[in-house]
Amino acid sequence: MNDIPSFARPAARLAGITPSTIRVVFDRAAELEADGIEVLHLEIGRPDFDTPTLVKEAATASLAAGRVHYGPNAGTPQLRTAIARTLAAASGPVYDPDGEVIVTIGASEAVFLAIMAFCGPGDEVLIPVPAWPAYEACVRLAGATPVFLPLDPAQGYSLDPEAVRARLTPRTRMLVVCTPHNPTGAVVDAGRLRALADVLRHTGVLVLSDEIYSELVYDGTRHVPVATVADLHMRTLTVGGFAKAYAMDGWRLGWLAAPRELATPALRIRQFTTACPPTFTQDAAVSALRDTAQERAQMRDAFAERRRAALDLLNGCTGLHIGNPAGAFYLYLTYPPHLGPGDRFARELLEEDHVAVVPGAAFDPTGAGAHSLRVSYARSVDDIREGVSRILRRIDRLSDGGRR
Repeated sequence: MNDIPSFARPAARLAGITPSTIRVVFDRAAELEADGIEVLHLEIGRPDFDTPTLVKEAATASLAAGRVHYGPNAGTPQLRTAIARTLAAASGPVYDPDGEVIVTIGASEAVFLAIMAFCGPGDEVLIPVPAWPAYEACVRLAGATPVFLPLDPAQGYSLDPEAVRARLTPRTRMLVVCTPHNPTGAVVDAGRLRALADVLRHTGVLVLSDEIYSELVYDGTRHVPVATVADLHMRTLTVGGFAKAYAMDGWRLGWLAAPRELATPALRIRQFTTACPPTFTQDAAVSALRDTAQERAQMRDAFAERRRAALDLLNGCTGLHIGNPAGAFYLYLTYPPHLGPGDRFARELLEEDHVAVVPGAAFDPTGAGAHSLRVSYARSVDDIREGVSRILRRIDRLSDGGRR
């Protein structure tokens, strides 16, 4: 910082904000590809499927109809209604589309709006880790303090309500819940959510429930929307979106749904940031919710096949711990410490074996993820098998044949 002119120094709030390791890995992989090296992308949480044709056709029709101007701050009434209906139809919470649903620029903006609207200096936000790093960044940008709650690998990284109780203080303002979970794939069941409701019942703690992977669950696992359990509805802001299950990550559309008392402050933030999502993409999103059930089921089945392919290779490998990846499209691998730190492992895996993964330290500031990797199986079965095989071969080389 000493060589930066005083007028160019960033705001103090950026002191704890570092570049996303996920993007650092992705950008380095792109550099290798520009040099003609083929890289297996197991680092990015992006489906490799194209957006369903009907959705693209709806966007084209909307453009042709001149739907290119500003829309309401909260999103178009048509899309807000479609989101509310979709959530209710999936045994989810019931929201009034007029005042309780906000269409956002991806699920990322929904997380940002929720945290900025309710958290500030003096507040603490409980973040179970490992976790998507944007939660911590948004908390720090809001001036609040992140408090990290380690998830127990022995419990499959599922949220422990009693551990939450132990971390609550008078300053606790919000708890982050991600189910299905990024990066471990864990899914919080109804029993744990009922116990969580008991823990929070007489507190002023809000719940930010990130359910972007809600449609991606496997082997008979059921996703339980947090806001449907006991009396959690009144304190829960639910995040969802189109990036993962709809193969619409580049469309940048998501939503924040909450009781009116919680949605209204979040909308005040949105009015002075992004204003509104593009109108024609919202028209396409209505089609995505209404017309793509078959395509979404096919993509989910493909993810399930890829998950099985990866687990077939990994299960039984001595020294590796995978947790219980019942949802999303990630495996969180923890390996023996003598193989070296995850950032070095991931860097050498990319540079020498041309497989891109994310080191666990990107998701866990406590240091518990120092010997972990997040592996995305949102790629073809062939890529998954080859990529995982290269990971295992590197482990073999590092451990001198120690894997049995």
